[in-house]
Amino acid sequence: MIKNLAVSILVLLLWGCSEPELKYSSIEQIDQQIKIQNVLLQPNKTPMSVRAIKLAQLPFSEQYLEQRHTIYKSLRALTLDENTQQLADYLSISERFPARYFPWPSQVNVVENMLKSGMPQQQISDWIDFTAEQLSLGLQSKLKLNKIELAEFHLRLTELKSRDDLSEGLTKSLNSFNTYLQQYTPRGSVGLHGLPNGSSWYQSKLNYFAGKTDAPLKWLVKIQKELANIDNIPFTLTLQQEHRQSVLEQWLESKPLDMASGYDWSQGYYNLPVSTSCALQSMSDDEKYFWLAMMETDIGIHYHAWTLQQAKVNLSKRLNLSSESAQYLVHDIVFYPAFSFSFASLLKVD
Repeated sequence: MIKNLAVSILVLLLWGCSEPELKYSSIEQIDQQIKIQNVLLQPNKTPMSVRAIKLAQLPFSEQYLEQRHTIYKSLRALTLDENTQQLADYLSISERFPARYFPWPSQVNVVENMLKSGMPQQQISDWIDFTAEQLSLGLQSKLKLNKIELAEFHLRLTELKSRDDLSEGLTKSLNSFNTYLQQYTPRGSVGLHGLPNGSSWYQSKLNYFAGKTDAPLKWLVKIQKELANIDNIPFTLTLQQEHRQSVLEQWLESKPLDMASGYDWSQGYYNLPVSTSCALQSMSDDEKYFWLAMMETDIGIHYHAWTLQQAKVNLSKRLNLSSESAQYLVHDIVFYPAFSFSFASLLKVD
């Protein structure tokens, strides 16, 4: 089936007109290429041309990984300001970790994005088969989905099966993937701690979003001291139904501020730590308490291997939330590890 995927990639590239490998010499070129490459993972807020969509690569295929490496290498070769350099380093470090074995980020409706782009359904079918194969390869290295990711896949597949515009081949691949997932046993811990090298992966995320290299336990001590200095004030945040955007991105977009641009599709092409720093001065005490509680729960999930129930109870207790709101926030922390540490500068204690 991997052979079929390789053929599909070749067809897809020919469909969009073959181009020689490029070395990107400007930040504008890099920005454009990153958005083209990831348009199936993060549809651009500004509509792209049909040709740009056709040049998008199948997420986490070998072609995608090679092109991503070229882009990141080109980015690091430029003269960058400090904030962009930190982002470039973070993106390069992320290449070491096993996202390739999880080619379909479960919080993203990738197949729906493919269908909307007009991609031939045979290519979509082959990519779904490729996803199942990569998940199977990951199992050999004890790399497993967690129960939240698995539940999201079941939801996505249920939604897709209700469509009446799918080809026989694509329907067959979706049914096969559904059967595979029904027999799949997720890992015990929903946090990154439950993955091989997951602790290192989490630490790299903490370092980037917080802008410091403190260990999780040191962060936890600081967070809990700060929480003790602020009254428990209920905070209301209007949340989306889906998780295609992190809660941090949703919160920032609700503010009257200029968002700093970035090059990470999972951050919505924003530089979230920089954008957050612009909002710190006008934060209310209830907002500060909210984000401190999110940081505390983040460490609980990804470092201390809290169960879903432990995480929900902590957020409900801290923030006086309904069970549904607490569950949404827990899922957000699972999908977007360490994002809340963009607020690390709130921690004034030593």
